[in-house]
Amino acid sequence: MSVINRIILFFYALAFGAVSILTMVLFARFIPDAQIWNEFLYLCSRMETVVVAVVIFICSLYLLIQSLSTHSNDVSTNEAVIVQGKMGEVNISLTALKDMADKIARSITGVRDVKVRLKMTKAPTKDKTLIPNFKLKLIVGEESNIVSISDEIKQQLDIYLNKYIGIEKAKIDINVESISNNSTNNKKRVV
Repeated sequence: MSVINRIILFFYALAFGAVSILTMVLFARFIPDAQIWNEFLYLCSRMETVVVAVVIFICSLYLLIQSLSTHSNDVSTNEAVIVQGKMGEVNISLTALKDMADKIARSITGVRDVKVRLKMTKAPTKDKTLIPNFKLKLIVGEESNIVSISDEIKQQLDIYLNKYIGIEKAKIDINVESISNNSTNNKKRVV
């Protein structure tokens, strides 16, 4: 679920909570009926009430369309890659794939730091198989050729995915965020 949908749902939950409290107060008859009716008529005559009602209606339509749409190619980050083996299905967590991509990138000479993001997307084919979409953000040393580092990471990652996991069509995007001239950053991370 996207951040915008979460924000809208948060305010919806607050609004429905307020409506439920108001309903309980009205049911308990803490406020006289004549006063409630007078305030209701005043509220309905205000332009702000109409604007709020229109905004709520638009948000309702948006959330309804989002809940019914099935065209999204993104898969939840809690999902796992399902690989079909000879004896059945094997689930490989996305964390395992991210860690593997991190280790491969850090093993390449010239890579000082790496951040890996992974999203699973549905293939545009009829079978809708899941394809890993790797996005690597690198900090490389100035003594290394960025193009050769990028090609080597893509080649190593593709070989590993194909040979050990059985995934053939992974998408790998590499973004070099910084070129470092400090050789002390080349320390290996201890996990």
